[in-house]
Amino acid sequence: MNLESYFEKLGIRYFNKLYRSVKAEHYVEIRGLPSDKILHVIVKNITLNSVIIAFLIGALTTVPAVLIEMYYKESLSTWDYYLHLSLATGVMLIIELGILYWLGLHAVYTLANITGHHHLEPDPSVPLEYQVESLLVRSALELPDPIIHYLGIDPQKHLSQKKMFLMSLLYKAKVILTSLILKLILRKVAARFGVRMGFVWVAIPVTAVWDAIVMYKVIEDAKLRLFGYQLSQYIIHEILTTDYLAKLSPQTRLAAIRAVASVMVLAHRYHPNNMLLLIRLSDNLKIREDGDYDDWEKFQQALENATPQEQEFLRALLVIAAAFDGKLSKKEKAFLPKAFGKQTPSYFAQIEKLIKLLEEGSLHESAKMVRTLFNLKIHKAKFQDE
Repeated sequence: MNLESYFEKLGIRYFNKLYRSVKAEHYVEIRGLPSDKILHVIVKNITLNSVIIAFLIGALTTVPAVLIEMYYKESLSTWDYYLHLSLATGVMLIIELGILYWLGLHAVYTLANITGHHHLEPDPSVPLEYQVESLLVRSALELPDPIIHYLGIDPQKHLSQKKMFLMSLLYKAKVILTSLILKLILRKVAARFGVRMGFVWVAIPVTAVWDAIVMYKVIEDAKLRLFGYQLSQYIIHEILTTDYLAKLSPQTRLAAIRAVASVMVLAHRYHPNNMLLLIRLSDNLKIREDGDYDDWEKFQQALENATPQEQEFLRALLVIAAAFDGKLSKKEKAFLPKAFGKQTPSYFAQIEKLIKLLEEGSLHESAKMVRTLFNLKIHKAKFQDE
């Protein structure tokens, strides 16, 4: 077991302990959740509190190393200085990461509860790696989502391994690089104007700000996963039911899988929202064998051969899949217009709107928008914000 797997399992165990303390009886669907306005207020408060605490943690855990550098660098031997500095930095780093991970888990756990994810029964149709607890723990600990073999789809087949490694390396070095670059800039400015400053103190606000940014990103990612999870559940159970899908031609049913798979390839991402949508959609369609579902050319061919109503259905799926990971990649921007045609500006506007709704946590509004995309009537009694 590698270190990432160990921390993930530890986080899941802690998450389930928190769940058991609530003793909630069931999963809450979108229609049973508070209104979007109430969700906005609660989520905003959770985010603000977590970001402030992360800022303070980053600042306080940097002080010991800075004090050693300021007051003992000249008085200690080189060996003793670096020994003390290394020990202080190491101990504070462990404390910092431990508190931040705990804070991230609690923030994500609180978000899970207010969005109805306070049940313990696993979804039998979803692999263990993509159960909601696993998704949220990886978000809180900033762990990568696992690559699972599903229907032969490989979203990263066109992505350079060297590029992936370089991005990972830069990500891990971001705090050090930020601090060093800021110090160099300040030294240049100070030298030019003859200012004397204790530049080592720069590490305190840099680390504090970075920890706050990281915590903000953790919560934003968790929000997207939670709201995407809820919306994918709603889409499969309330819209793309087996009865609805049975009315489509066999070619269009296959093209529905191709729509989601193709977007995943264009985005180069195994984002859990799209994985969950793909898994649940293939389950409703009874498609379980591997195939070349991530072939964009075959999707386009199926789209061209479909009826106007089925084309609208497939384009709606593209909109949802493109919005589900929270951003549009360069390839998505280049390839999706081939499917959207003259209506590209309108469809891109809908993608951006759905992304914004998911980021805000506007679940009721998102559900209404999805029904509109699939040309289904909106039953006002089902939603809180009418």
